[in-house]
Amino acid sequence: MFGRVAPVEMEIGVGKGRFLLAAAAGHPDRNWFGLEIEAEYVQIVRLRAERARLLNLRVERIDGKAFVERRLSAGCLAGLHVYFPDPWPKKRHHKRRLVDPAWAGAAARALAPGGTLRLASDHEEYFSLIDGVLSKEPLLEKLCPEEAGDWSTGTSYELKYLKTGRPIHRIVLRRL
Repeated sequence: MFGRVAPVEMEIGVGKGRFLLAAAAGHPDRNWFGLEIEAEYVQIVRLRAERARLLNLRVERIDGKAFVERRLSAGCLAGLHVYFPDPWPKKRHHKRRLVDPAWAGAAARALAPGGTLRLASDHEEYFSLIDGVLSKEPLLEKLCPEEAGDWSTGTSYELKYLKTGRPIHRIVLRRL
């Protein structure tokens, strides 16, 4: 897909690509693959990547949940990034949420040993559920804040939420 062999990191829900574009530019030694369900955003990110001549970035219009659960081979990812997934706050929509035990297991298997899963959310209730699900996945270990380091997603959502004073909940897990 990239025409070279390099560690692959993937972002689910790239939006307009703020994180993915910066990551690809800042880490040219890695391949960056983005998944986005909105066709308009896929085109925006592709255009921005082309303009920046980021040959290590690809983005596709794919449902991130199904792709992780059904298409990724074991140990294929060095990193997985999920920033501000839709919380689907209405109870009848909870089945649409990205993170559940099946997805957590598939995501853990897709990570290479030592690979990391980074997730951020502004939705406290959903984040609490995410934290509980990911903490129960036996292939993942939660990193303490000192190990995870001080990190930011750099996404438009994060910048917007920080300006309004909304708390951002973050978790970093490592594949055992």
